[in-house]
Amino acid sequence: MSPSLCLGTAQFGLSYGITNTNGQVSEVEVAHLLYEANSFGIRYLDTAQSYGNSEEVLGRNLPTGHKFRIGSKLSAQSQFSFSSSDIDVWEKNFHSSCKRLGLNSLDYLLLHSPADLKKKGSDYLIRWLSQLRNRGLVDRIGLSIYTSDDLEGIDLDLLDLVQLPLSLFDQRLLKDGTIYSLNSRGINVHARSLYLQGILLTPPSKLPDWVGAQMRNHHTELETLAQKKNCRLVDLALGFAKVQNDLEAVVVGLCSSKELLDLKIGWEANSPWDYREWENWSLQDPNILDPRRWPT
Repeated sequence: MSPSLCLGTAQFGLSYGITNTNGQVSEVEVAHLLYEANSFGIRYLDTAQSYGNSEEVLGRNLPTGHKFRIGSKLSAQSQFSFSSSDIDVWEKNFHSSCKRLGLNSLDYLLLHSPADLKKKGSDYLIRWLSQLRNRGLVDRIGLSIYTSDDLEGIDLDLLDLVQLPLSLFDQRLLKDGTIYSLNSRGINVHARSLYLQGILLTPPSKLPDWVGAQMRNHHTELETLAQKKNCRLVDLALGFAKVQNDLEAVVVGLCSSKELLDLKIGWEANSPWDYREWENWSLQDPNILDPRRWPT
C-alpha cells in the first residue's frame, strides 16, 4: 500500500528551499493550496514552531470542514540541561502553537532536535511529552532526525513517529534498515526531503553553482533516464516514494498551484520504475545529501 501524502509548510512561513527563488508563499496562494490539497486528499499537514509564521498562516487559512491531521515540532532547545522550570515554557509554547493553528490538540508533536533527549534532565522533557499524550493533547510524539545516529541512546519505546530524510538520491536510512526497523517496532515513519529541497526537480543546467561534478553528472543521467522513460523528473521522485511500503506518509513542500498539479498527476500515475531499479540511484556523500552542509 502506498504511503499517504503530507504537505510540508516551511515555505508558508519562511523563504525556504535551496531552489526556491520566489520566497515565502503568499497567504492568498496558501489558502488556495490548502483548499486544493484537501480536495485532492492530502491528509497530513506538517509545520513547526521554527517555521516563521507558518502556524499562524495555516490557522487563518485552513478550509472549513477540512480532513487534515496536523502536526508541529517543538523548537530545538538552546540550554545544555533541563529542569522542572522548563516544563512551564514547553507547555506555554505548545498551547501557543495550538492557538495559532486554531486547534485544541495535534495529531503529533515532534522534537526538532533529537539531541534534546540526550541532555541532562531530559527526563523532564520525556515526562512532559508523555503527559501531553496521556492528556489527549497530542495523539503521537516523536522525533525529526537526519541520520540513524540521531536515534542512538534514545528509548524508542517513547516514540510513535519519526520523520526522516528520504529521496531517490538519499536512500541511506532505507538501505541501512532504519526505516524497516522503526516500522517493525510499530513506530510510524514520515519521509521528508523527497525532492531534496527541489534539487531533484531542477534541470542539471540550472543547479546551484556549488553543486559538484559528481552530483551534476548523476543528475544529468537521471534526466536522460526520464527522457527515455517518457516521464518527468517529478514522476521519478514520486514513483520511488509510492513503492515504499514501510512509510506512513511522504512530506512534500509546495509553493504554487502548478506544483500541486504536478504532484497530483505524478502521484496518480503508475510508477515509472521497474522492479527496484531505483536502488541504483542512491548517493552516499553527506555533503551532497545533508542540507546542513550546503552553503548558506
